[in-house]
Amino acid sequence: MSNIKLFRLLLTGCVLFLAGCATRFVDTSRSFRTVVIDPGHGGKDSGVARNHLQEKDLVLDVALRLRPKLQAAGFKTVMTRTTDVFIPLETRAAISNMHSSVFFISIHFNDSPARQIHGATVYYLSPAAEPMAVAISNSLGTITFNRGILTAHFRVLRKNHYPAVLVECGFISNRAEARRCATPQFREQIAQCIANAIIKQRQGG
Repeated sequence: MSNIKLFRLLLTGCVLFLAGCATRFVDTSRSFRTVVIDPGHGGKDSGVARNHLQEKDLVLDVALRLRPKLQAAGFKTVMTRTTDVFIPLETRAAISNMHSSVFFISIHFNDSPARQIHGATVYYLSPAAEPMAVAISNSLGTITFNRGILTAHFRVLRKNHYPAVLVECGFISNRAEARRCATPQFREQIAQCIANAIIKQRQGG
């Protein structure tokens, strides 16, 4: 093979590689029409189990409360699970990537050996997701202690082709916070705060 042909082949490969990288992530932070709601854990994976609560049950309840609020605002919603089943992390991201014009939110509750720690934290990875992370964090801060936002390489964030956040709604290792999280009223407030932030941020507020 001549040097010219080899150069052309390498150049074509580089262009294809760069094109693939460029199209892998799509910034839909201001244009998304679908919200993929991911209740963490499920089935054999209970998540945090503290103070007579199981994370998998709490997050599913919050997600099911969030869904109709977003639908009422005109969004299409996709749930990674609607029952107590185990869904692998790669599958959760794959479900998101199967759709177009997506924003992805994974819902969790937290645990710590330091029982006094409490409050909500929002994680993101893509810079495109940072404004939404801030909006959700601030909204949750109206009902609970705001622990702010952090970057993280969680698999559901790393594997997503769209802006994605993971919300830790509270520490059920903290007895006082666990008592709040155990009430349907507080979980309704959590869902409403998340919905308010998503709607406002998408509308440019």
